[in-house]
Amino acid sequence: MTQQITARGQRRRQALLDAATHTFLQHGYARTTLDMIIAEAGGSRRSLYEYFGDKRGLFSAIITHHAHKMVHDIRNLEVDDLPAQEGLELLGHAFVKALTDPINLELYRLLIAEGAAFAELGETVYAAGPQFLQEQLQLYLQCLHDRGQLPGPSPSDHAARQFFGMVKADFQLCALLVPSQLPDETAITAHIRSCVTLLLNNR
Repeated sequence: MTQQITARGQRRRQALLDAATHTFLQHGYARTTLDMIIAEAGGSRRSLYEYFGDKRGLFSAIITHHAHKMVHDIRNLEVDDLPAQEGLELLGHAFVKALTDPINLELYRLLIAEGAAFAELGETVYAAGPQFLQEQLQLYLQCLHDRGQLPGPSPSDHAARQFFGMVKADFQLCALLVPSQLPDETAITAHIRSCVTLLLNNR
């Protein structure tokens, strides 16, 4: 039986997650020690082992936590009562913002760097993040179609992937490699608006 974590325990667990995120990003996975994390977060090694098992478990928990947070923030957008153009633009903005968020970018780098040792984690994050978002967007597109707000035939299984790929453009890659060349908010907004217009008017 899984033991219920108290409110105090939740705060302690979150403090360890926050400290570990900062430490892993600052020092990398290999150079980070549990003592570094405990020194920043407080608490004990016993608590860390109780919540996460070990360093590997803690790293997995961090990546999974941020993947779920990204999905949670996007899912909580209230788009159901908005016109299709506004709703899709809002989703597009949230998606690009998540992809180019500095912490998400650094965690993405870490996950890629350690990918060979965390193959199952990569699969879990993909299923909980990009794949789940595509499935949810597909449902939203189908709802828009059923309401008569998305013209043309019923959206295919690949419609969400196509839309996210179009909205994403090269923004994440640019933010990773040449952040100084990342387009400003005005340019990103114009790009997302044109993607939504293309989807709505050319199906």
